[in-house]
Amino acid sequence: MTPTLIHRLILLALGLPCLVLAEEPVAPAKLCYIPEAPPAGFDQLRSDDSRLKVLSDRIKMLQNQTAVLEGNIEISHRNTLMTANEARLDQQQQTLNASGGIEYYSPGLKVSSSDFHASLKQNSVELGQANYRLTEQSGRGFAERLQAKEKQIELSEASFTTCPEQDQSWALHAQSIQINNEEGWGEAWHSVMKIGDIPVFYLPYMTFPVSEKRKSGLLFPKIGSSQKLGLDLEAPYYLNLAENYDATLTPRYMSKRGAQLKSEFRYLTSGQQGFIQLEMMPEDNEKPAGFGSRYLGHLSHTGDLSERWRATIDFTDVSDDAYLTELGSDYSNQSDTQLYRQASLNYFGDHVDSQLQLQGFETLGNYLNSYAALPQLDLQSAAPMELGSGLQFLWSGQYVHFKNDDATIHSADRLHLEPTLRWPLLTPAMELVAETSLLHTQYQQDTRQDLVAVDKDPSRTLPKVRLNAKFNLERELEWDSKAALQTLEPQIQYLYMPYRDQSTIGRYDSTRLQDDYYGLFRQNRYSGLDRIADTNQVTLGVTTRFYDEQDTELFRFSLGQIVYLQDARSIDAVTGETVQADSVLASELLWHWRKGWYLNTAVQYDASTERLVKSSASVDYIADDNTVLQLNHRYSRSVSDYEVEQAGLLGTTPISDQWKLVASYYRDLNQDQMMEASLGLQYEDCCWAVRLVARRQINTNLEQAVNDPLLAPSFDNGVAIQFVLKGFGQSAGFSVADMLSDGIFGYRRPYLLNN
Repeated sequence: MTPTLIHRLILLALGLPCLVLAEEPVAPAKLCYIPEAPPAGFDQLRSDDSRLKVLSDRIKMLQNQTAVLEGNIEISHRNTLMTANEARLDQQQQTLNASGGIEYYSPGLKVSSSDFHASLKQNSVELGQANYRLTEQSGRGFAERLQAKEKQIELSEASFTTCPEQDQSWALHAQSIQINNEEGWGEAWHSVMKIGDIPVFYLPYMTFPVSEKRKSGLLFPKIGSSQKLGLDLEAPYYLNLAENYDATLTPRYMSKRGAQLKSEFRYLTSGQQGFIQLEMMPEDNEKPAGFGSRYLGHLSHTGDLSERWRATIDFTDVSDDAYLTELGSDYSNQSDTQLYRQASLNYFGDHVDSQLQLQGFETLGNYLNSYAALPQLDLQSAAPMELGSGLQFLWSGQYVHFKNDDATIHSADRLHLEPTLRWPLLTPAMELVAETSLLHTQYQQDTRQDLVAVDKDPSRTLPKVRLNAKFNLERELEWDSKAALQTLEPQIQYLYMPYRDQSTIGRYDSTRLQDDYYGLFRQNRYSGLDRIADTNQVTLGVTTRFYDEQDTELFRFSLGQIVYLQDARSIDAVTGETVQADSVLASELLWHWRKGWYLNTAVQYDASTERLVKSSASVDYIADDNTVLQLNHRYSRSVSDYEVEQAGLLGTTPISDQWKLVASYYRDLNQDQMMEASLGLQYEDCCWAVRLVARRQINTNLEQAVNDPLLAPSFDNGVAIQFVLKGFGQSAGFSVADMLSDGIFGYRRPYLLNN
């Protein structure tokens, strides 16, 4: 018998409860698994040694045909070892029988048995009263009879659990189990799951993987509840269609709303990958008659057509604006107000890189529709053209056709050309780039409203001059009486663009960008090309970092400011909008001041009005015992023309070795109201876990104006319970991350390097 046959028991133990691929293993809970040392000399056995070695205290031959072994018997073959008190080897019949204190060892597995019968001729073995244990992780079981042949293993009256020796919290029992090693699949008859001594459910027949092969079958159901949905049940069914594509069908029942069918199709080839998601709900009980069916469709695709051509698609569509907020989805957040739609074709040439794309947004709620780019063609030089003396020539161009049937200007064409001369100087300690560009943009604008005066073909031409210098300095010093390294990274940029009146140009893809520290060094404070702000400015910035002797980042501070050499003029004569203030100051601080403690802050300040524009701050504590605490605050002077100020407290901490507490609370300080709160209690030991979570969060209403004082907010309350048997088709534990990431506001770790 080859050692891999018995070793299949470890795969049986891990795969027996599963109907598809097992999840990624997670480290066992504290004190759950105590490794068992193998017998002396086991680590010296080699899998490539095919010799059969026999040691015993006494040996005698019967009629020169049968060898009888007695006392401290050790039989080793390759990297397996069997010990016994008595054994009989029949040379004529090619059989080996052993009894008394039988123990079998192979990598990751130990089997204790009352008797052992092997046919060397038929390459088969049978063990009675077999107790098996996984030696490298939690898992053990028992079989009345274990029979193994070259390509098949059969167990009678078998059981499996991940609980320790004296813990009988749960176990899976089967009357008969057969495993086909060649096919990589097993079959079990009359399986019963028991919690303690109480049968919980019965399956007359089931299949399971003992290799990396996949098979169609039921996945574990999901159970939840909320005021919006009532009792929420999902029962996914996995379809293994081929090696490189599969599908999952998930019937879903919501007691308040009705039935829904969710489906996912995934595919993967050498150059293509993607998935298609479709959710259908024929009728929603909470909607009035005649509302119609509800659906969500999502397509994501990335593929290389050749070495130079690449195609991508990202498309999402929903039946109605409230679909995400009311029913939720695995592929979009319930607070999303726009669904992105994009398809692109890229070409990477020796001289020219190009991208042809279609892009747009589906706007959800009571908001104005956005322009769609149908199509957009971008061209740029693949590499700089060397002109001599370090001077380089680059160019870029773009053509876009915008369309929005709800806007005054229902369609527009934009052509943009931008040649650039650049002179770079790069050294290990310094980076200097001087460049000048000419930006020319030509428009063709159309409107159906004859009474509205629209410039049909406005154009705009302006030069741009930019000088940017970065320095990288470092020194060795002491940090907390230990060797450390400090870097100093000053940066200075000069940017000049003259004023151009842009009031006759529609706004198609341009919006104001945030002024964080790195945003201070942008070349335009707007996205897109419809608005280019005039400026004559110098941007000063500096970043300093501290690293310990293991190159772990302990501290990072960045401070920058824009100094305007002349006042900016209004770029839009209609709105009177001016993009810059007299001085914009931005800073970021990240500090890991002692083990487990982190401070993270970011501030943008408008010096001209002496007002705070935006800020965020968080204090984190992450301990070795999985305690995580975070106190955070965020402020923005203008989010969709509203001032936002929020504070939150969240964390999880162990109460004991088995109990954990998790909680979160977020409050809107301007409205003086709670936005989200949750409280959870979790018990986890070596072989099972249970979590109870209560949550209350504000409902997202896309048809209601933000901070509308006339409409009181509504809340969704829910209680959920999750029960896991370790090793039974679930990860071997609950992670802190998934406890804190659910809800409107997810937990984010500090952003220092090496964390």
